[in-house]
Amino acid sequence: MIKLFAIDMDGTLLNSQGKLSPDTKDALQKLNESGVKSVLCSGRVATSIEYFNGLLQLDNPVIANNGAIVKINKEKVLFAHPLEDQHLKELIDFCTEHKCIYHFYDEDTFYSNSLNQKGINHLLIENDYGINVQCYLNISDDPYQRLKERNKEAYKILVGNLKDHPYGEEKIVEIFNDRFGRDLYITSSGMSSIEIMEIGVNKWTGILELADFLGISKEEIAAIGDSHNDIPMIEGAELSFAMGNANQELKDFAKYTVSDNNNAGIADAVDKILKYNKENPSV
Repeated sequence: MIKLFAIDMDGTLLNSQGKLSPDTKDALQKLNESGVKSVLCSGRVATSIEYFNGLLQLDNPVIANNGAIVKINKEKVLFAHPLEDQHLKELIDFCTEHKCIYHFYDEDTFYSNSLNQKGINHLLIENDYGINVQCYLNISDDPYQRLKERNKEAYKILVGNLKDHPYGEEKIVEIFNDRFGRDLYITSSGMSSIEIMEIGVNKWTGILELADFLGISKEEIAAIGDSHNDIPMIEGAELSFAMGNANQELKDFAKYTVSDNNNAGIADAVDKILKYNKENPSV
């Protein structure tokens, strides 16, 4: 029986405009009412994930920054796996040396040395009275210093706009992998970027930490996603789903492929989970 459903956000929970469709919302509310707990798993900062839990009218667990932060609800952090300070400094220096655009997150704040409108579009909240965002923004000429002044730690760094980098996207990714690939976990959620955490930090390890706390076995976990940073949880879950818009590598690992994110693929997965649970009740 499935008791925990791990759900990627961008390209999975959200449609191509970054919105939550009514069909997706209804399906997840039905799933939670059946006793299956959903957990949103994203590279995003925790407060952004919690914003969408709010739209779902759920105070459920979240797994943020690709598994670096695990929260049981909006108030309580269960596990946190920050970047080592030396790693963060080396990454920032490397980005500066190679003229890469970057930003990093603590548990509720986006730090960068430049404000790129496209880079924060996914964090905007629609309203009629100016810009409002799903987390704090801290933009300065020395974001690392701002982090230290606030006595905070960074959990993930994102290096973006790689398709426009002078070296070319493939070359700059190769350079990062050569320099940091042995010491850090480097992945991608698409959008011409790479995301970097400590070794051993990924969505699946975060899900397992949460499941252990909840008394749920890995045989009772389902997962759905669309991109490279979702592969560990798709490989590990008992019941796994690839969105119709997912990359082929992830589809090859998944047990099922459902509709794309513009056609409520989540709802297809929920129907399969409910059917699976009916056929495989807890003993």
